[in-house]
Amino acid sequence: MQDTTQKDPSSRTTLLDRLERIGNALPEPALIFAILAAIVIAVSALGSAAGWRIQPVTPKVALTERVDAEGRPVLDEKGAPVMVPKLDARGKPEVALVGQTDKEGKPVYLEPRSLLTTDGIYWMLSSMVRNFTGLPALGLVFVSMLGIGLAEKFGMFSALMRGLALVTPRKFLTPMIVFIGANSSVASDAGYIILPPLAAALYLAVNRPPIAGLAAAFAGVAGGFGGGIFPTAADGFLAGVATQAAHIIDPSYHPVDPTHNLYFKAASSVLIMFAGWFVTDRIVEPRLKRLAPGAGYDDAPSLSELALKPDEKRGLIAAAVVAVVVLGAFAAAVRIEGGPLHGKGLPMLANNTPAPGEREGERWSQVIVPMMLLVFMLPGMAFGFVTGVLRTQKDFIEAIYHGIRTIVPVLAIAFFMGQFVNYFQYTGLDRMLAYAGGSLLVSADLPVPLLIVLFVVLVIAGDFAMSGMLSKFGVLAPIFIPMFMMVGMSPELTTAAYRIGDSVVNIITPLNSYLLIILVALQKYNKDAGLGSLISLMLPYSVVFGVLWTLFLLAWYWSGFPLGTDAPLEYIPSR
Repeated sequence: MQDTTQKDPSSRTTLLDRLERIGNALPEPALIFAILAAIVIAVSALGSAAGWRIQPVTPKVALTERVDAEGRPVLDEKGAPVMVPKLDARGKPEVALVGQTDKEGKPVYLEPRSLLTTDGIYWMLSSMVRNFTGLPALGLVFVSMLGIGLAEKFGMFSALMRGLALVTPRKFLTPMIVFIGANSSVASDAGYIILPPLAAALYLAVNRPPIAGLAAAFAGVAGGFGGGIFPTAADGFLAGVATQAAHIIDPSYHPVDPTHNLYFKAASSVLIMFAGWFVTDRIVEPRLKRLAPGAGYDDAPSLSELALKPDEKRGLIAAAVVAVVVLGAFAAAVRIEGGPLHGKGLPMLANNTPAPGEREGERWSQVIVPMMLLVFMLPGMAFGFVTGVLRTQKDFIEAIYHGIRTIVPVLAIAFFMGQFVNYFQYTGLDRMLAYAGGSLLVSADLPVPLLIVLFVVLVIAGDFAMSGMLSKFGVLAPIFIPMFMMVGMSPELTTAAYRIGDSVVNIITPLNSYLLIILVALQKYNKDAGLGSLISLMLPYSVVFGVLWTLFLLAWYWSGFPLGTDAPLEYIPSR
């Protein structure tokens, strides 16, 4: 007799479900980073005791005299022969990887710095607080949540989301959120803090799974970080490092422009929008509904039931007016010559000395965090005052505390993560792994398309060892850009491939400090969620983004279209 009993859809087990269970069986995030820190301590001590060392390599191009059509040497203005790269039978420069030496010609080696020495133990103890307070995300999160928490406490976000729900077609929520996220890097890392919780609230307002909205926003912000239609401060840094790396083998190579990947970035943001739309609506949201059947997301109430109350409408109008004033003042300070945010500047300490670790850049880009505070706090106060929620100083202080309370778990996790990240850098294991992997990859002499794919994969793997787009590029660029130039890849093409690998893994690597913030937001809707839940939620985005974006770059390479302004795809050495 045939069994006609229907199985509970939520009882089906998929690969993502298994990954989630495995991930949630891992220790708590704080303990994971404590264990990783202990592993770094052990590896540094063992590597040092075993005498493990790596000699950094520099690619050297064989040179030959340039000759004219009659075979005579071409001389420069001083009468010396003009030297150009010597080409092999394939038209590529003949190169060799030469180990780096000091001024006296002695080989230079990188060796792991053991943490189990007198100096190492002293450093771990003396830098413990600094390792925590120096995390780049810490100040941004703390200051931002002062304003965001206040606006949320007074109800401005709830009213804003319900208002947006009334005017945004339900089916276009996902592409709108992903596209905004993919372009949020123009505001530094602010998108990590702002967009995911707002997207979750918006999905909830239209009776869709709020976790799906959070995932779509995080995918756009982190997974699409390397895309965007606007130039960013990071583009200038990448261009400067790429120029220095290119000059290792060709000092005459033109300076890489900050907009060297602008065309590719803009097109990539559209690609990420469609890819994120597909993953959210076809994979993530159906899975969330399967795991929580009967949650009522398919029985959305009429949007008229979400209508704003009269005082909420007045509050939003007041908040909008204040926001326009704040942003207008900000724009004036940026655009008016002589304004406080006009031109370039270098962050200074109170004693008028440059702030450590800072570099000169556009002044407006260096005040994004204070602007976030004001853009949320002042409109939030206006909304609270008009709606009657803000009446006393106690109301104001309680709203300030509200935002800080939500990030207390992040502070505990960040302490241990800060130790691990800095231990890895102190021991030198990060640079040693970069040199070892880079030399091995390029020495294989593979075709350019395959090199692009392998480089993307290598950057993805490297993101599990070294966090930070800029710091990782600072290590990898001097190795890979010169080496790839040897096989005809332009520095601009290498940078485009780097953007892909660095971006698509941002949403699943534990080294992304903002992953912890997203986890706290996820636990608001699923109190039992752990890192396994978050990684299984975001893994489909990472895989789809990685495959499609890499194929997109390969198609771009075969098209021959420049990646940006003055940004060729191929490197052709001067003859």
